[in-house]
Amino acid sequence: MPKLDLFLPLTKVDVDERLVHGVATAETPDRAGEIFDYESSKPYYEAWSQTAREASGGKSLGAVRAMHNRIAAGKLTDISFDDEGKRVLVSAKIVDDDEWAKVIEGVYTGFSQGGRYVKRWSDGDTGLTRYTADPTEISLVDVPCVPGARFQVVKDGVVEERAFAPPVSSTKLQETPAPQPAAPSPPPQASQGSSSEALAKAALAIASAADKLEKAVEENSRLRAALGQVTPELDALAKRVATLEAQPLPPRAALRAVAREFDGAPETRIGALDTAIKTLSDLPEKERTLALMKISLANPVRAGF
Repeated sequence: MPKLDLFLPLTKVDVDERLVHGVATAETPDRAGEIFDYESSKPYYEAWSQTAREASGGKSLGAVRAMHNRIAAGKLTDISFDDEGKRVLVSAKIVDDDEWAKVIEGVYTGFSQGGRYVKRWSDGDTGLTRYTADPTEISLVDVPCVPGARFQVVKDGVVEERAFAPPVSSTKLQETPAPQPAAPSPPPQASQGSSSEALAKAALAIASAADKLEKAVEENSRLRAALGQVTPELDALAKRVATLEAQPLPPRAALRAVAREFDGAPETRIGALDTAIKTLSDLPEKERTLALMKISLANPVRAGF
């Protein structure tokens, strides 16, 4: 199943309390060409946070991880719902020293929700895919921000504006000299806009393929359930047919049936088929019809399969 991954930048870091503030998710198009549906997702966020509150005795309002990995970076200390702005606002306390150092240095640039899709449908206004989210965690991530993006750092009551750390790949290109001066220069890179657009299209195609696969799995489950209901009936029918086929036909039943003019009449022995045919022809029409019916009932036709 495809994983939820909506990135939103950090807004403020409180050094004294080790708190990170920001938007966990919002009703806005993401890089995969999808839109978080605030109204239908809000109950799932409330239930997720309430479960964490009860499990921790009120100490945590939700799990905070690093890069969607199994790293318990911290916990949510506050979660609020902006119905007007259609956003989920959170404050996270970071307890892991290594992850906290990355926050202070501006390596982590935002929050990203992790969880599963409850449902997805086409958004008529934008043509993108709208979805209902069921969260399982909020992660600190290092998705590169736009150039010049900044966040606030609060220490001893003093607010300082800081820039996020540049992407690691850019730093390496600036600090690492070329090993071979004579090597040809790399081809020009595509613009950030075209690269982001291609990434969004690819992510949308993957999500669409995953959605089709999920529907195919559901259809397969329905067919298996239907087959499970029909199989016992087919087995019973096969046993019934086998029982009928095993029953022997009564010998000379037709001749004995023809000999009876009415129920309870004494049986007349007839030795040849011609005699039986003559006897039938001599009977009145009503009695001949009755005799033929008795012959049919006494001599059922075997099934041909």
